[in-house]
Amino acid sequence: MTKTRIFLSAVAMLGLASEVLAGDITPAEIFQKTEAAYASLPTYQSDGTATTDMDNGGMKMQTETSFSILLKKPNLYRISWAQKNMPMPGMSQSGTVWSDGTQPYLYMGVMNAYSKIIGDQMALSAATGISGGTAHTVPSLFLPSVKAQSSMFSKLINPQVEKTEKFGDDDCYVISGPSRTSKSETFWISKTTYLIRKFSRSLERPEGGRQMPEITDEELAKSIKAMGLEVTDETKKSMREMMEKSRAMLNTTTLKGSMTEVQAHISSPALTEKDFHFSPPADAMLKDSLFAGIIGGGKP
Repeated sequence: MTKTRIFLSAVAMLGLASEVLAGDITPAEIFQKTEAAYASLPTYQSDGTATTDMDNGGMKMQTETSFSILLKKPNLYRISWAQKNMPMPGMSQSGTVWSDGTQPYLYMGVMNAYSKIIGDQMALSAATGISGGTAHTVPSLFLPSVKAQSSMFSKLINPQVEKTEKFGDDDCYVISGPSRTSKSETFWISKTTYLIRKFSRSLERPEGGRQMPEITDEELAKSIKAMGLEVTDETKKSMREMMEKSRAMLNTTTLKGSMTEVQAHISSPALTEKDFHFSPPADAMLKDSLFAGIIGGGKP
């Protein structure tokens, strides 16, 4: 047998061993261990980047978000981010969502303003899109105060353990599959700690279109109130119209690309309430609502 054949055989055997090893545990078992790992941690700290590469019918754009996450059970958090729009170097936006356990706040650098938000769930939901998704991925698994009835893993459809792969200093399970909102979502989960090291999802819609959850009138009113707005027929109508337009756009626009979030420098340090305090810039305005100009029905 030639050296070349020996080398190729060795590579094939290594690949086969990796697949067999990955097949020893199911996605459901890995996800269960991941949820248990986050539940067992008293605190969580990390930093990292979230990158969006988007192609909207020929117009390409890359957005890079650097972030830092600080969490402590049951309901303390401080998540900060700074986002750059790569085609326009001068354009950037930053923000922070935080709570020391008494009151959630959201600061938006592009408005140089901040406001109280009613409820941790609403505060982190409001910050999810503008933070590149980083206000959702780990906090939704770690914080009891924002855990949904169903896990973020439950939206995956027939996920598979694709392989094991080195990510940084971690050997990771690579699990992927389509979801109710994406053509494909992939998790890199440490085989040692069972924490998420990397998460990526396609911007392309799944077969049959995105399945967006319906919202009840009670949930709608609660969301409007949480944003600091008055619950009226006008604000409820405006919110419903915005949701319908978003739903239609997501299912008709041809988007390509991906969003990728990397968690680095993960630790579980000793933290106190003071660590979760955030001071907005001295000239930042405290508003009744950051959303009044978008939905209406609020004071400036």
